[in-house]
Amino acid sequence: MPQINQLPTASTLSSSDNLPIYSSVNGDARKLSLASLISYFQSTFTNTTYIQNAQTPGDGFSIALVQDGQYAWLKLLPTGALATGTVILPSPSVAADGQEIIITSTLQITSFTVNGNGATAVYGAPAVLAAEDSFKLKYDLLTTSWFKVA
Repeated sequence: MPQINQLPTASTLSSSDNLPIYSSVNGDARKLSLASLISYFQSTFTNTTYIQNAQTPGDGFSIALVQDGQYAWLKLLPTGALATGTVILPSPSVAADGQEIIITSTLQITSFTVNGNGATAVYGAPAVLAAEDSFKLKYDLLTTSWFKVA
């Protein structure tokens, strides 16, 4: 039986072409079509396209994010430093497992609140948002909570 490096090289691909894999479930080598591999990738990897939302808030602002399961990037562009402001996250009824929200501010917000909008908790959200600061939150369906991620 030839080793994989002894096989002829394919110059074109078709979705029905097969790749060798080791199946840990079955404990042996199997074949997998390129179409099945593509389908696996599409169902496994999340969409990282962020819906962008730029706002010029005033002091005491309250901005609700209502994207149904969509990744969102909220850009706060105040004309001056703000004393207070609140961002309201999507509720658990519309948030998707693994959904990410990025929040960025060009200027300082001294007292900053992230409202979980019915989530069990929001872990790691800052209470102050410094000038040119940002953070990312990710939703976990199992705990119905938002977590700050790197």
